[in-house]
Amino acid sequence: MKKTILYIGLATLCLFFRVSAQDNSLTNQSISGKVTDEQGRQLPGATVKLKLSKNGVVTDKDGYFVLANVPNTGILVVSFIGYQPTEVSYNINQHKSLTIQLKADANSLNEVQVIGYGTTTKRLNTGSVSTITASEIEKQPVTNVLSALSGQAAGVFVQTTNGLPGGNINIQIRGEGSITAGNNPLYIIDGVPFNSSVGSLTGLSVLSTGAVNGQVSPFNNLNPSDIESISILKDADATAIYGSRGSNGVVLITTKKGKAGKTTVDVNVNEGVTEATNIPKLLSPAQYLQIQDVAYANDGITPSADPNSDSYAPQLTTWSNTKPMNWAKYLLGGTGHLTNAAATVSGGNKGTSFTISGNYHAEKAYLPGNNLYDRGGIYANLQHTSENGKFFVQLSHALTLDNNSLVNPAANISYDMLLPPNYPVFDGTGNYNFYFGSNPVAEINATDQTHTVNLIDNLLLRYTILKDFDFKISSGYNTISVNQTQIFPTVSLYPGTTNYTNFGKNSNQSYIVEPQFTYDLRYKSTTINFLAGGTYQNTIAQGETIIASDFSSTELMQDLGSAATYVTSNNYTQYKYVSVFGRVTYNLDDKYILNATIRRDGSSRFGPGKQFGDFGSIGGAWLWDQETFIKNSLPFISYGKLRASYGRTGNDQITDYQYLSTYSNSGYVYEDIPGLKPSRIANPDFHWETTKKLDLALELGVLKNTILINIDSYRDLTSDQLVAYNIPSITGFTSYEANLPAVVENSGWEFELTTKNIKKEKFSWTTTFNLTLPKNELKSFPNLATSSYANTLVIGQDISRIYGYQFDGLDNNGLALYSSKSGPPTNSPNSATDSYYTIGKKTPDLYGGIGNTITYGNWGIDILGQFVKQWALGNLMFTPGAEGYNNYAITSNYWTPAHTNTSIPKPSTYNDFNYFQSSANFFNASYFRIKNVAISYSLPKSWITKMNIDQARIFLQGENVLSFWNRNNPFLDPESGTFGGTSNNLPPVKSFVIGIQTTF
Repeated sequence: MKKTILYIGLATLCLFFRVSAQDNSLTNQSISGKVTDEQGRQLPGATVKLKLSKNGVVTDKDGYFVLANVPNTGILVVSFIGYQPTEVSYNINQHKSLTIQLKADANSLNEVQVIGYGTTTKRLNTGSVSTITASEIEKQPVTNVLSALSGQAAGVFVQTTNGLPGGNINIQIRGEGSITAGNNPLYIIDGVPFNSSVGSLTGLSVLSTGAVNGQVSPFNNLNPSDIESISILKDADATAIYGSRGSNGVVLITTKKGKAGKTTVDVNVNEGVTEATNIPKLLSPAQYLQIQDVAYANDGITPSADPNSDSYAPQLTTWSNTKPMNWAKYLLGGTGHLTNAAATVSGGNKGTSFTISGNYHAEKAYLPGNNLYDRGGIYANLQHTSENGKFFVQLSHALTLDNNSLVNPAANISYDMLLPPNYPVFDGTGNYNFYFGSNPVAEINATDQTHTVNLIDNLLLRYTILKDFDFKISSGYNTISVNQTQIFPTVSLYPGTTNYTNFGKNSNQSYIVEPQFTYDLRYKSTTINFLAGGTYQNTIAQGETIIASDFSSTELMQDLGSAATYVTSNNYTQYKYVSVFGRVTYNLDDKYILNATIRRDGSSRFGPGKQFGDFGSIGGAWLWDQETFIKNSLPFISYGKLRASYGRTGNDQITDYQYLSTYSNSGYVYEDIPGLKPSRIANPDFHWETTKKLDLALELGVLKNTILINIDSYRDLTSDQLVAYNIPSITGFTSYEANLPAVVENSGWEFELTTKNIKKEKFSWTTTFNLTLPKNELKSFPNLATSSYANTLVIGQDISRIYGYQFDGLDNNGLALYSSKSGPPTNSPNSATDSYYTIGKKTPDLYGGIGNTITYGNWGIDILGQFVKQWALGNLMFTPGAEGYNNYAITSNYWTPAHTNTSIPKPSTYNDFNYFQSSANFFNASYFRIKNVAISYSLPKSWITKMNIDQARIFLQGENVLSFWNRNNPFLDPESGTFGGTSNNLPPVKSFVIGIQTTF
């Protein structure tokens, strides 16, 4: 009994001390606040807990919470399904009420999507938008940020048209709608329109036709590590807010912004090697010599060693065969090197945040000789919110400089690869051998130097006039200048050719001002968002080209004054653009959403009375998973949405002043006065090209969104085609700008699938897949037969139709036969009538990508595959044996009397030029490419804590790692080396880099 009393007394005493201890740590005070997403929308049902305690509450229907009995200081842990949990420190004396913002999990339905003049989420979006995030970009060692889009989004076809540093990337969103007007999307960087092809609308070239790396891409000036996200707008609901420029889709690029928190320093350094993705398979030296022997024998010619003989054939009689050369390997088989370094400092507090970064990129091309592309830039962003939260200012600045110095055998590179394998570099006198009109070793003495300066500034001011009523003004400035010098010294040219230098200067300066009002009206479960705004944009493009020749010294070929002769041309254009726009979004209980957009645009590219156009759209979404009967009958469906949109967008991608009669220098002088001549015939009546867009989609999530499916069907009709309409030259002009009554339809299906295969604490595996089935068709064209497009376009067929001679097999003598409109197949088709058979199209049959992301502990691996099904023109410029040139290995399967089951003609010294332009030169260019592989390892916390490092990651990345395609087909590469010819169309780069990223 005494022991029992003792135990009870001790227990009571312990309880007393325990209660006393609690009373010492807790108070009667409480902390309150609200929980929102990144857009400021309340999150009802979020959990708010005191860290290391069971004390917690759930936010109410408006996202508010009150947590009682909390200590004076502490840490709150806030979580909500589909969002990243966060910890927030508080002090009762300083924080009576908190606003806690949660960031959506990557690839979740709550993830923020940037749209035209605003943001939304995947769940509540009524339009067709694909988003690529910073985490997806940083896994790819790309020089041009547009390369990071390849295989990532349905409806977005990305093609590397030239793999050399500074080369161009072509993007099409849901196909080509314009017959001859521009088909480029509209690019917007932090609200500032960005010209995707400097010089293309100035009437001048940036010397792209003479550059081995082709057209200059301004996007090489953007540092991929500065990009926060890229949103691709596709349907009318998403693009109509951009009115006359939204027909070809819109690409919104958002840069990184500073965030409140401690100041952090992020450093990323990596090194790597590069090479061409493919070197074409050519005839071996033995095969080449055999075909040459057969060609001369078939033609009844005896090869001669006499240079004065008509049958002189040095490749068979005088040139040595002891050291054969694969010229394609010489030009494309080199190994390059690249270096990347970037550092970012960011931080701030509740009121002010900042980001400052610098970057440097250096890359050596795989071409022989001295080649170097280097780029450096700085980026800064500052954000400030006033203490009362009413005033917000954001300022961003990005400056990039790049220099691209390449050897430039551009004039003959397509022929250089096919030179005989025994072609000597030097002739008998010790000079460069130009017997075939070219010499790759000599031609690398020609150089191309390009210097680019790109500046993007943006200022955003926002003031809250009343609750939920904001006034915002966004202004931006972009200038980009390209200075290009192409030097062709005497040593690089065919003997007797005068040396020359091409000088090119192009610049675009653009500024834009956009005032906007937004108002959110909330009543119970209904929210109506109003947006009204205007745009004023002014763009000035200037260009100058100088061709100087006959320099006295190679060392003076960059000095214009040292040239004996020169020819100059220049251009100046001004483009003005003004508009007003509005949008209303109605949201009922996050279940029924309606979105309406209207915009009126004015463009200086059209004449009086035709300058303004009206555009708009309406879109709606029904989130049917929120319906009670769905929840009860189909509980495995966690997300379901039907959306639809219809609208009208426009296109004004034509050169300026087409509606005016213009004059240029005639080249003649009368009494010291230069003469003028008409250079353009006026047509003040053409107007906007318009596209009507219809989009229907089903979005579905099952098993708590572990499987997400998106099925999208679209149909775009483009009419009032803007073309250079051909007219008889007797008028003094060959064409004028006009609207054609033709209608082009782009339609198709898009499929997107995301599966969270495994999600555990230390192991996760996610798969993404997208597939696009596009179709392009000329629906109608009144009076097509009597127009200048009678031969090139066909109703019911693709406007990217490839036409040429229709190959009809080989005759009994091994010569190619071609279909004839006037009779039976012939060896000599009529070019005027027989060269317009449809042999294919450039639009792919399908394309897409598949990606896998796997994490295990501190390890991560990402693999992205890209695939395309397509056919394309090959590069068979010569029939076997013709003109002494080497050829692709496929031509070894040539016709002989004993081998007739082939489409390759018998060898001959004479070239059948029709063969290159025929369906016989049309091949399967389909491929599957492992586009990116990224392997990373994050150092354990226990290691890096001792070094005062917040995060450290080691990574290995590869781009264009492995390709699967029919390598016997005559392409340089199925992605870039297609659609005929090889000049300015070199293979993409395969690269491997290793690096380290640390955060302090």
